[in-house]
Amino acid sequence: MGVFAVVWAIFLFIYYKVYKTKNTLLYLSAVPVVFSTLSGIFDTKIADIIFPIFYWILSVYLTKETGTKISVLPYIVYPVVITAGFILYFLGLEYSYILPLSAFFLAVRKYQTEKEAVLWIATIFIICASYFIDKNLFFIANTLLVFPLISDVLDVFQKDAERERNLYQSIFDGAVNTELQRYHDELNEQLSITLRRQREIFKLSNKTIKPVNLEDILKNVVNGLLDLGYTGILVKIEYKNIKLQHKGGFFPKMELFLKEDYSYIDGIEISEDERFIFLPLLSDEGKIGILGVYKKDGISPSEVEYLRTYANSVAISIAKTVYFKELGYLESVLSKMFESIDIGIAILDDKFNIETWNTALEKIFGKKPEGNFFEAFPEMESLKDKFKDVVKERKTIDITVSPLEKKGKTFRVKLIPLSLNESTVKVVLFIEDITEKVKLEAQLIETEKHAVVGKLAAGLSHDIKNPLASIAASAFSIKRRAKDDEKIKKLAENIEKNSSRAVDIIDKLLNYAKPSYYKKQKTDLKSVLELSVEFSLPPSKREKVILEKNIQEEIFVYADKNSLQQVFINLIMNAIEAMNGGGKISITATKNGEFAEIRIKDTGSGIPEEVLENIFEPFFTTKEKGTGLGLSVVSKIIKDHNGYIDVKSIEGEGTEFIINLPLYKDGGSDNE
Repeated sequence: MGVFAVVWAIFLFIYYKVYKTKNTLLYLSAVPVVFSTLSGIFDTKIADIIFPIFYWILSVYLTKETGTKISVLPYIVYPVVITAGFILYFLGLEYSYILPLSAFFLAVRKYQTEKEAVLWIATIFIICASYFIDKNLFFIANTLLVFPLISDVLDVFQKDAERERNLYQSIFDGAVNTELQRYHDELNEQLSITLRRQREIFKLSNKTIKPVNLEDILKNVVNGLLDLGYTGILVKIEYKNIKLQHKGGFFPKMELFLKEDYSYIDGIEISEDERFIFLPLLSDEGKIGILGVYKKDGISPSEVEYLRTYANSVAISIAKTVYFKELGYLESVLSKMFESIDIGIAILDDKFNIETWNTALEKIFGKKPEGNFFEAFPEMESLKDKFKDVVKERKTIDITVSPLEKKGKTFRVKLIPLSLNESTVKVVLFIEDITEKVKLEAQLIETEKHAVVGKLAAGLSHDIKNPLASIAASAFSIKRRAKDDEKIKKLAENIEKNSSRAVDIIDKLLNYAKPSYYKKQKTDLKSVLELSVEFSLPPSKREKVILEKNIQEEIFVYADKNSLQQVFINLIMNAIEAMNGGGKISITATKNGEFAEIRIKDTGSGIPEEVLENIFEPFFTTKEKGTGLGLSVVSKIIKDHNGYIDVKSIEGEGTEFIINLPLYKDGGSDNE
């Protein structure tokens, strides 16, 4: 306790000497320290009760230093704590924790800086912690309070020094401003003249921020220089097939000057009497004109420099005006070309947000392209990885896609990276509807196939059907002569059967290859389907086949009834074969926009995915004894009726054929 009293006394003495002020509260804190020290000689317990008064006085001092008007701790909490300590002491109860508790309350207050908060909290934490180690150590630890208090004093000194520095700075600035004012007054007149000249240059420059007329530029040049006090002005322009001139004011012998060729002037030309000056108007492409100035009182050297600068501004203004004009024309041409192209074009940022697009793109998708490309057109989501490759690897991608959402449509998509700098890449999208082109190519291939099949069929008919007829006749003759020899009869019957099958294949081939003739008329789709079901699946064969029909009434198509019946019978019989005679066949017919949609679905063995796209090819078959012409004929009939056929199949689960035929419209021809 004595150690702390000595340290505190030294601190207060130094504080008084250095700070040169009388802080009553801080000096008053010495009273409880002295009383606690003296009481500790006779009774340490009463000293422990008196010492918290020191913390109370110090808390009031710190609160006033931060400018806090009302504080609960120094004016309410501390009196309560100290009073409670005296009561506990006189009652003979435990009161020893009054000391660390009082020290702790010093930390709970407002701080002006983060540094102050850290220093005070750390000091008080050490003091409180030392109490639980040793009571004597606690009083020694209180000497650490000197350091944050000294830090506070130094902060005050720093603030005072800053105030004095600012005061001296303001005095110095005032003196400097007074001196500068004198120079300012002397230069004011010259600056006024210069300002007027510069204003003319700025006015001229502002005219070129956007495209303006060249005649207006020359008019502004002449009027501006006349306003500055020059007597006469002449401007001549010869630039990119542009020949213009403008004059103003009094210019002696102006007609002579207007007729003169100034091609020889490559630098500034000044007359001997220094009243005429001619300056070339120079751009990056060379000389574009001449500026002539006449001043009755003569042109000073400083004015020559100004006119040189002004001439450069005139040249820049003219060059920019011509550039804007050419740029506007080019933009107009590009804009018209951009909109006239029937290929969809769009520019996307690296996040695939659409920045600009043409009308063709809007027509392709049927809506306005806005926002993120894949959010606007989810049907193109499958291309997202391709777009990422363009941005990441900066490579061009050219692919063909057929989105499921746009059935029957085929698009060619080309993606080109547009590198603005090392970190920024945009994507230029070209999308072309090549549906008709693909159809034409398919028709051409189909025509070539028909031509080949036609030649093959003609040869087969001539070279094979006749020998087959002879073979069949010979087999019949052998069967008659065999009498009771069953083995020979059976062999002869096999020859007849296979000869007949070969003839049937040749006939189908001829039917596939020959030109189609259809008697198209308004046809009730339900009646055709009902007849097809009756023919291909009579009641006698329905024991193992479950037939489910959902055919809407009054669906009319413009078609050849017999040809459609051939299509449906073929597909239904294929379904029965795929189910080995047992299973479920679902037949539905509904309207789908301008088409009638027919679905024939079975629960058979399905078609392997790897051969699914080949099933409509001639001679392609998965059946052991199939000809590979059945589905080819079906596809041909549907296409000849301006429809399309699609197939979905899962191996082991079944197959579904989807046929779309145009609905009948009034005014159609009965025959085609």
